Amino acid sequence: MLITADAVHRDSIRHYFKKIHLNDPFAITLTMKNNQFRSHSENFRHFMNRLNQSYLGNAYRKQRKRLTVIPIIEANLLVKPHYHCVIDNPYPERSTLFVDLVRTCWSETLLGQRQIDIQKMENLGWIDYMTKLAKKGNIADSVDWINVHINTK
Repeated sequence: MLITADAVHRDSIRHYFKKIHLNDPFAITLTMKNNQFRSHSENFRHFMNRLNQSYLGNAYRKQRKRLTVIPIIEANLLVKPHYHCVIDNPYPERSTLFVDLVRTCWSETLLGQRQIDIQKMENLGWIDYMTKLAKKGNIADSVDWINVHINTK
């Protein structure tokens, strides 16, 4: 079996993300419009700023707390750009509010489309799916590293 550089990168990325402690993670897919005036990464940053502010409130503004997020973008000539991501909910008792705010905050972005899928992340198989090699030019470049945030506790 031939092992490619992308497969090696994928395995390293999977190993790294699977070691992250997650409290109440959600597996989320967010679909986007193509746009040349705003990058997908800028749009995702805007979404996360809204979500952090809406969900964490004063803790986001005054204490600089943020949600753990692992975003990976997929797109090619045949597939509309979309993010697969893990966003950890630090307050499991507020899961319904969390899901509602993900939908609302995404819909308020410039590139956000209505097609959103939000599921509880039941196991680490979602990390494997997010990091698949199909529909990506380069796995290392598909991880939106600028928007990755990992709380270390």
